[in-house]
Amino acid sequence: MRAAYLNLALSMALVGLSVPASKVIVSHIPPLVAAEMRFALVAVLLAPFALRGGTAALPRNGRDWTSLALLSLFGMVLFNLFLLYGLRETSAVAAGIITSTIPAMTALGAALILRERIGAGSAAAIALAVVGMVALNLRPGGGGGPDDSVVGNALVLGAVVSEGLYGVFARQLGGRIPPLALTCLANVLAAAMMAPGALATLGGFDPSAVPGWVWLLFVASGLTGGLLAVVLWMRGIAHVPANRAGLFTGLIPAAGVLAAVLFLGEAFTLAHAAGLLCVLFGIAMGTGALRLPKRFTPG
Repeated sequence: MRAAYLNLALSMALVGLSVPASKVIVSHIPPLVAAEMRFALVAVLLAPFALRGGTAALPRNGRDWTSLALLSLFGMVLFNLFLLYGLRETSAVAAGIITSTIPAMTALGAALILRERIGAGSAAAIALAVVGMVALNLRPGGGGGPDDSVVGNALVLGAVVSEGLYGVFARQLGGRIPPLALTCLANVLAAAMMAPGALATLGGFDPSAVPGWVWLLFVASGLTGGLLAVVLWMRGIAHVPANRAGLFTGLIPAAGVLAAVLFLGEAFTLAHAAGLLCVLFGIAMGTGALRLPKRFTPG
């Protein structure tokens, strides 16, 4: 179980690091074009390894194909579409606060679709993680700012809903399809779904005008956030209930803030430290890695 938790944690940390990278990328490349190229890149690189098992690596029945298609639609196409366009319209602070609701959305989706029970302990851990992520992303004077917009915030909220559904459908497929094959197939389907939109927004885009370092960032972000993170998530969620796995999405905004501190030189305040501790404490409680002594437990 510890290996599964480690896979989930690393996966969400990589996704968190890809968010500030995406904000830079979409300032040079149209969002749908960037998403399409990312899906295609991951699918091509994985194909030789993922499908060497032949038909044994494919979904077994229509239900699995449906879950795979929904996973691709919500967790990859819509998540990227909402997030990339949302980052163009609102601040990273507002986006971080909104993404703090991903664990609650994942747990809610698991309860509604998978009929997973949300116990009191898990509910408390989710609440603590959400509080921590909100604190982590708040700045002096509040989260609102001149760069925020209702449209941008609504788009990021759409990404939150999509990510919550992604966790649910990934749980349905966990263990039924090899992780590499699942990641490859999901990217193939996502590329097919995104292609019409990417072609529609391709007009006027000049790849030669994009700085070389942006292309390097694009490739690195695609390989880590789009490939390695998905493989790690699929391996982990095959052994962990979706509502508990959702707690690890708290590392998305946590990693984003740490990246801003380390690479962009932003200040790390006491509010950030408190928020990060709440996130990690909530994850530890939800996974059972940390329990109160019995003498402190009511009853």
